[in-house]
Amino acid sequence: MAALKMRCPDSHSMYLDPLTDLAGKPVGVMTADMFIDNQGSEINAYEQANIKLYFANEEGNALIEVNRLVIYNSNIAMERVVVDQLIAGPSNTESYPTINPAAKINSVTITDGTCYVNLDSTFLTQPYNVTPEVTIYSIVNSLAELSNVNKVQIMIDGETAVQYRENISFENTFTRNLDLIE
Repeated sequence: MAALKMRCPDSHSMYLDPLTDLAGKPVGVMTADMFIDNQGSEINAYEQANIKLYFANEEGNALIEVNRLVIYNSNIAMERVVVDQLIAGPSNTESYPTINPAAKINSVTITDGTCYVNLDSTFLTQPYNVTPEVTIYSIVNSLAELSNVNKVQIMIDGETAVQYRENISFENTFTRNLDLIE
């Protein structure tokens, strides 16, 4: 945080040192975009959005499309909101969870249309009776509903050299699979 230093060496004169940062470097000329104009009582703004998520059917062998209204902190990327909502599971009785609710998100980033989802190793433990494809494409298809996502790369603790349930490799990126949707 910058501070304005004032010195009064004698009672007849006053001079100001330049505004400096914590490292003691002068801040320089400040412009309007360097200030936060917050009309509310919080810095974080909340927004709402309708997102399309894919959860499992009762047999665990296909995906069911679910529309959900979410209210989220606008400082959080929509891609992360989608993965958070998938981990939270469905809120209806017609669809079933696809991801271990104990799974933690290490990071979700997007670069050039590829969404990189980095989960902890808890993701590999599947407590539900769903096929591996349904779990993976629950994530991929839900993220692919966002206009800026074309492919998804899934990682476990930053590693892609991982086999999911012995038959799906995370070394390649995934694209939307409409064949699994009921």
